[in-house]
Amino acid sequence: MELTSINVETENQLDIEKVIVYQGYYTINRKSDAEMFANKYHEVVFNGNGTGKIKTEYGENDFLVTYDNKYYFQFRQICTNDNDYYKYNLKILKKANKIYLKADIDGGMKFERHMNLISDAGKLRCNKIIDNEKGHYNGLELD
Repeated sequence: MELTSINVETENQLDIEKVIVYQGYYTINRKSDAEMFANKYHEVVFNGNGTGKIKTEYGENDFLVTYDNKYYFQFRQICTNDNDYYKYNLKILKKANKIYLKADIDGGMKFERHMNLISDAGKLRCNKIIDNEKGHYNGLELD
């Protein structure tokens, strides 16, 4: 039986020991991304190495990836079947003095986005500057 797994890598001299991946539920109706860091209803699924605790369920599966307690990116993957298993391949990299998260997840979800500063989380919602006119969430950011 194949199980859901997470593989995290770094490149460009970034330290794998500084990567933490949380799995929880992060509502898109939050006032700002800062609320995610006060959320006690998440589980660490990677902390410098695999914890073996990753489990996906039918519906919304939310992840918060942090690097060096300075950067973050939150994303949502939709699972359409409780019996589906996924491979989460995440890479933290540095380009043009910015830290990026690159993801390749079974089921066709692939993206590369620059990570946000945790110090800016109060100004952001779903990885974007707060703008009440935007409301469509594509799993990565508000459009």
